[in-house]
Amino acid sequence: MAQEMAMQELAPEILVHVFEALSSATDIVNLSLTCRYFHTLLPSSQKLVLFYNAIDQTMGPADEIIQLLTSNDNQLLHIKRTPPLSYTLLTQIAQIGRVGQRFVNLYPTIKWAGDRSANRRSLNKDEARRLRRAVYRFWMYSQAFYNSSSYRSLRSEVALYERLQLLRSWSTSDLHDFEDFRGILEHLVATELCPTDGDVFSRHPEESRYGMHAWHRSGRQVVDLGSMFPDTFHTHRREDCVADSNKLSIQELRHKHMQGWGSDLDSFYLVQAFLKLTPVQLLWLFDHAVSKADVEQYVEKQTNDICFLESGSSLFQDWVTVLHQRGGDVQQVREAIWDGVGGIAVD
Repeated sequence: MAQEMAMQELAPEILVHVFEALSSATDIVNLSLTCRYFHTLLPSSQKLVLFYNAIDQTMGPADEIIQLLTSNDNQLLHIKRTPPLSYTLLTQIAQIGRVGQRFVNLYPTIKWAGDRSANRRSLNKDEARRLRRAVYRFWMYSQAFYNSSSYRSLRSEVALYERLQLLRSWSTSDLHDFEDFRGILEHLVATELCPTDGDVFSRHPEESRYGMHAWHRSGRQVVDLGSMFPDTFHTHRREDCVADSNKLSIQELRHKHMQGWGSDLDSFYLVQAFLKLTPVQLLWLFDHAVSKADVEQYVEKQTNDICFLESGSSLFQDWVTVLHQRGGDVQQVREAIWDGVGGIAVD
């Protein structure tokens, strides 16, 4: 009868291969903590590489996150930066990666909504990676040109050159994926954060008919979010913000209490202004904002600019410019994405 061999009795070379085969940073940590021998088997530098590779597989492309984290005023954004790996950098990469993964989970509910909900499915590994790449690139663009006081925001000629150079450094297929994600954010903002008066009327026809929106009749007080603004990554939901929070989700509360932001034309321009925010800021609003006042307070606190919503993002126009320069048909590409036959995932 064959005698069983304890795992720690395997040759070190085999155990190293076991560590390298793990695709989750959590699994690597758990195996390392199994016993002292496993904990000391690999040097810290080798474990660092394993952690990086695991995060790249589950939250990557990790290199795109590094480009986001290391962007600065003294170097052109499209020039690749290769800082030395460290556990501090790895922690920051994982933090950004969790935001990317949230959009992987949200994408199907937005992409395949309404009449297309029958096509809804989870993204496969390749699609999820392409979506996360678009998230990190959108984040870098917004952070560099709209969420800092750097020269990029102040010197328009330099900013235009750098914006276009950044988009030119991406492949055409990446540009298609990028527009798909931008469209997802556009839909999220238009339906959740700044619905039109008509959208609100359709949600609450009886209240609107009497000229009194449900917001006014509910007696709900504006939530004080001031103490929560500094931490952009804060995701704890304040379930005590309204009396019926234990019955309804944040999204349900928002549909019940959110006021309209004007006509369809007003909403169009507002959506373009909201797209100057980073993905994590938009995600925070999606997770927490219930009323129009909540949204306005958050935007003002994050940007320190009371006129922030009066001008739109230049991102779409930059995208159009680069695609035209490559001979692409903008309308054809966008229609393919809308029809579910192009972009990150197809129906």
